[in-house]
Amino acid sequence: MSQNDIIKNIVVSSRIRLARNVSGLPFPHKLDAELAFGFVKKIHDVLQATEKFDMRFISQMDEVEKRIYLEKHLVSLDLLQNDRLGAVMVNKDESLSIMLNEEDHIREQSIVKGFDLPKAYKKIRRIDDKIISQVDIAYDDNLGFLTSCPTNVGTGMRASVMMFLPALSKTGRISALIDALVKRKMTVRGIYGEGSSSSSGFMYQISNRTSLGYSEEEIIENVNNSVLAVCQLESKERETIFNTHKTAYTDRIMRSKGILTNAYILSTKEFFERFADVKTGVALGIIQCADVEKLDDFLVDVLPGNLLKKAGKQMNERERDIFRAEYTRENLNKILD
Repeated sequence: MSQNDIIKNIVVSSRIRLARNVSGLPFPHKLDAELAFGFVKKIHDVLQATEKFDMRFISQMDEVEKRIYLEKHLVSLDLLQNDRLGAVMVNKDESLSIMLNEEDHIREQSIVKGFDLPKAYKKIRRIDDKIISQVDIAYDDNLGFLTSCPTNVGTGMRASVMMFLPALSKTGRISALIDALVKRKMTVRGIYGEGSSSSSGFMYQISNRTSLGYSEEEIIENVNNSVLAVCQLESKERETIFNTHKTAYTDRIMRSKGILTNAYILSTKEFFERFADVKTGVALGIIQCADVEKLDDFLVDVLPGNLLKKAGKQMNERERDIFRAEYTRENLNKILD
């Protein structure tokens, strides 16, 4: 298997996030409404001249909409908790989102599919340049961009890569890997970033821990190198497990595929577990899948908020689990075949 194939079956997405604050304004937790909404309007007007963004105040969003935005990684848990002042701007293809009044006044982010941090950086840099040219951003000649959290001072950049690491997780080697990454000044978090569990679907975000003293290009290079090293470890671990327990592993993978494509009820937890087996089967060539990106998108499609949107009605947990199974039966094989 080529390195590109290895990466394709391990890396799900790449994200660049930039933290910025308006000079002279208190941080969001001490900001009054008049000042907050004034600068939100300013950012909205500046960016609408660049491309079309849809803006939503958190206070105007219902629980389903909040959940969908979180499942798509367009907002953070912290932003959703700021019903008083929080807002988000999202472009048409959802590759760009601007969080307003989260921990910092402005958190710009770009998410692209696959392993391509430079592409994500290029997309968000255009937005950042526009904001900096028209808004007085807090900046110190020695420290760089000033942020609420000290770890973001400097470039204000967090470069992160979402990775699928079932083999390292199942063998217990993920703990040692996390320790090794911490020594390389990296951070490892769960699927929804800071404060989230690291076990859901064996998805992990690997990112730089600090930005002070590094250029944007150095941060991207450091994260890239760490991700490539993790890809090699995960790939070797998969091969070891498969070669040692080939029959049992193949049986588990095919059983999971059978359950996903035939089950009448599927909880989120069981779906994650079975989906991880199927995705591993694709990586090992046991199951055929022409488009791994579509397979990764499917994971988001069956999360609770997105299911409620598809159903077009409120459902209790059991009804949602039944609908998830129905949707999976009808659509998963279209991607795998």
